[in-house]
Amino acid sequence: MKKYIILGFDMETDIGSYLKSYRGVREGTYLILDLLRRNGIPATFFFTGESAQHNEKVVRDVVTAGHEAGCHSLKHETVGEAHFDMPADSPILEEEVQHRLELNKRIVQDLSGLEPVSFRAPRLWQGRAQLQALENLGFRVDASYSVFAHQERLVPYHPSRANWLEPGDMRVLEIPNFAFESNSYRFERFFCKNDQWPLLRLLGARFVFDRLGPVLQRQARQSEIGILLFYLHPWEFQPMPGKHRYSEGTMHFRPELHKNCGRRMAGELERFVRLTLEDGYRYCSCREFLSIWGNGQQPKGGDAGIGN
Repeated sequence: MKKYIILGFDMETDIGSYLKSYRGVREGTYLILDLLRRNGIPATFFFTGESAQHNEKVVRDVVTAGHEAGCHSLKHETVGEAHFDMPADSPILEEEVQHRLELNKRIVQDLSGLEPVSFRAPRLWQGRAQLQALENLGFRVDASYSVFAHQERLVPYHPSRANWLEPGDMRVLEIPNFAFESNSYRFERFFCKNDQWPLLRLLGARFVFDRLGPVLQRQARQSEIGILLFYLHPWEFQPMPGKHRYSEGTMHFRPELHKNCGRRMAGELERFVRLTLEDGYRYCSCREFLSIWGNGQQPKGGDAGIGN
């Protein structure tokens, strides 16, 4: 089985939608670029339209370094179906989705000089209108499917127009964000349970590396190509606060949102990359994976879902 890893970085405001600052994008990104250069590997950076406009040089530097610039919505808004309650979240109307994603694509294309082909929804909250908009706008990859949330598709697939959770004939390739086997650790201690994020930062490179085998074994029942898509953020590579005071109150963040951000995270990702390279993994961008998947063994069918 050929084993591939895609590192996807969501280029957004610090701690997602909670802060308005861009310390991660402006400083953390360059730690990431240095790490990728040292190890000779590519990655995909998903920019919100707003973060791209506020950080034009970062967009250009990412592309100049040989990496892919993708899209991540206009302003880190909810473009699909929410998986949990979030304060101050205002999902946009379905009829608004395509226009906002079109603006996102136009901004990133103008700054990068290349047409974006890859998209990831904020918080992996995707939906029917979002998938249809991606199809209409010419995107080729959606990196939004959460195995943790949906627990069905383990390997890439082309969604159905009638039900995006099922395989069909859309041109967009859905690449799932993997989750760990739920019986391999006491994951209930985290709000994210057995989702991959943010366990690299919380538990370290060796913990994550040691639990990739069962994930790939499940994928091997369906495909001869193993793919592990990660979702990470540049703000994780800078120290983040445990609370933030607003004009109307103070928000206290769970440790999962700020613990080990900064040098610790940078060190763990470097260790993880080296462990996987030594073990024969290959790194690629979402754009590059399109060709890999198209030229490789198509899904075999068979067992789906993650272990309980």
